[in-house]
Amino acid sequence: MFLFDIIRQHGYISLFLIMAVGLFFFPVPNEVLLMTGGLLATTYYLEPLPTFFILYASVICHGTILYVSGHVVSKRAHLPVKRKKSIWHERAERGKELLEKYGLKAASFSYFFPFIRHAVPFSIGLSNIPYRLFALVGFSSAFVWLTFYFLVGFYYGRTITDWSSFVEHMIYALAIVGCLVLLYHFIKKRRQRNRGYDH
Repeated sequence: MFLFDIIRQHGYISLFLIMAVGLFFFPVPNEVLLMTGGLLATTYYLEPLPTFFILYASVICHGTILYVSGHVVSKRAHLPVKRKKSIWHERAERGKELLEKYGLKAASFSYFFPFIRHAVPFSIGLSNIPYRLFALVGFSSAFVWLTFYFLVGFYYGRTITDWSSFVEHMIYALAIVGCLVLLYHFIKKRRQRNRGYDH
């Protein structure tokens, strides 16, 4: 596979760059990337512990870039914006809502939800909360998030030798989790609506 070839040739540096870029742009859930890292740690190309910390460094890089981007945008908030609303603008608005509702606690759970893990660091940068506070809360949460999916990938790497089967299993698992989350929110909103009617 192309990914294996690059990592075999360039080692941990290529792994860091691939993961750091992939967390922003690859058309797969970030969780699949982390599980892929766990899978790679079972090959003879990479060792488990260095691989884990390289992945963690890429997650820190991702969050830091988003925080700094928000901080830069906050300094230029007075400039006129002529472009239409983008998906990043929508994510920033969502992150702002969470930050207003939960404060810095939003960083403690943001990494466990798609899109929010991009929105919250950016919005914290916009709010001018000190980076050290964001890093303390956000990257502690990211460590737990990474550990879980890395171990899942590591386990599958030990038991599944076919790459296509691995990716297929992971996508199915994430789809099931996503459906359960959506079902939970649907039931929660329905209960809130019913309470509103009762009043």
